Amino acid sequence: MTGTTTADHQPEQFYWDAETEHCPHKPIPERYTDAWDEWMTLGHQPYDDGVLCLSAPAGTGCPACTAELGDMVAWSTCRNRDHARARHLPGEPQHRPVAADVASLECWERECDEYFTEDGDEIPGKETCSHVRRMQICEACSEPGAAEDHPAVVAWSDCSHAKTTPAV
Repeated sequence: MTGTTTADHQPEQFYWDAETEHCPHKPIPERYTDAWDEWMTLGHQPYDDGVLCLSAPAGTGCPACTAELGDMVAWSTCRNRDHARARHLPGEPQHRPVAADVASLECWERECDEYFTEDGDEIPGKETCSHVRRMQICEACSEPGAAEDHPAVVAWSDCSHAKTTPAV
């Protein structure tokens, strides 16, 4: 595992670079002119590689994973975010609390340090690590996508319907 903790992995809004087709403020004026200064007030923010357009959201990402990998990592695929073991439920998912085993993808994919000895050998018969825990999640909000083996988890307490839906 890396030196980052689960607390370092939080959702954050990411934005497109102003030089992409997603920025609605074209054309981009020449830098260090009055036109540039005025253009910057339209919702642009400098960053290491250029200028972001705050009018062009790219989606919610994980800044810790993004820093490690270099490209934006979507929040739903953050390796350190809690994910549930795939569930196959009959019928339409409902906004209701269900108990599920949750952990990071690193744990589910058996890449967690706890599956290995100090020498790096896999521990035979080790079924799970200590990071897997039972949690109440929202069945509908945590519903996996078509290709997702381990859906990202939305805790029941974080479901926007939790306050309007009676607990089962």
